[in-house]
This record gives sequence, C-alpha cells and structure tokens, in this order.
Amino acid sequence: MDTTTITINGTEITLTAAGLMTWTASNISLRLRPNMTWRATRGDLAAVGNTAQEAADNLLAAERKAAKADALTARSTKGQIFAREMRSYLHIGTRTRRFAKRWNKDGHRDVMQAIADANNYPMGTEREAAFRTAYSALCSWEKHIDGYRANAVLVSHINAMTPHQFVGLIADMIDAEISNVGEGERFFAELARRIYAQAA
Repeated sequence: MDTTTITINGTEITLTAAGLMTWTASNISLRLRPNMTWRATRGDLAAVGNTAQEAADNLLAAERKAAKADALTARSTKGQIFAREMRSYLHIGTRTRRFAKRWNKDGHRDVMQAIADANNYPMGTEREAAFRTAYSALCSWEKHIDGYRANAVLVSHINAMTPHQFVGLIADMIDAEISNVGEGERFFAELARRIYAQAA
C-alpha cells in the first residue's frame, strides 16, 4: 500500500508515503506499527488506532482534550489547579472517606505527604509544581492543626473534613497566598471566627 486516504474534519486527504511504513497527511504523521496498529503523531501528541482513520480521529480527539485542558488551566487559580491535580493524583472524590483502607496513613496525611514529597524529591513535572505551591499550607497545618496549637473547635472541624473538603481548604490557603506559618495562623484564626459565627 503506497497511498490511501483519510478524512480529517470532513476533508478527504491522501496519505503520502514518507518512508518505510510511514505516511503523512497534511501535518499528521501516520505509521503502521509491527503489531499492525496505526500511530498518528502531530507536535507532541500521539494516538493509536486499528486503522489510519481511527488513529487520526483519536489524535484529533486528544488535541481537542488538550486544548480544553489548557483553556481550563488559563482561567484557574493556583489553588484550583492544585485541588484538581491532587484530587486526580490520589483519586479523591466527594464521597471519599478519610479513614478508608486505601490510604497509606489517612486521607489528610496522604495529601500532606504528596505535598512534602513534591518538595523533597522534585522530578520537574507540572503536577509537582502545583503541589509545591501548597508547601506553606503544609507547614502551617503541621504546626497549628496537627500540632494542636490552634483552637480545639477549629482542629476538630478540620479533622472532620473529608479528603475532598480538606484539599479544598489547602486550595483556599494557596489562593490566600499563605507564604509562612504566621500567615497560616492568621488564616486559621479567621476560619475559627467564621465557624463560631455560623454556630451562633
């Protein structure tokens, strides 16, 4: 097979041979792999399929998904990016329990361990960069909540949070631009005042 055609966005494009088992269509490179599946590549994205058409369609879908993710990131705060990445990384949903068997320690401590690992053993990924933004929140939590220096009602309130809510709290701290434990203490004091105001 020297050439064949695929349809991209409603337009039929002829595949042009570019090498051994490799074709191009517009700016998409298609390669027939030894296992008889196709790989479509454009830029830094790639996708596979059972046919050249399926591989191209999967590549276009991956490009649309990447563009949507980029648009979401562009309009998200640092805290929202952190929350999205952490919930994805630890598979945290709204119904995830803090003391489920799936955790290494418990939901809160595993979140904090992921933040600590990103700071202590950096690998240079975007996810780790998002986690590193929460380092001051980690230090504040260790000192004031885990160390029981904060108001007992506040400590109890935070300890009762689900992992999903806890990640949201850390995201709020990031968006409040907490950069040291003193600012963390003020953040927790304000949170305690809000809790008392709601209870009154």
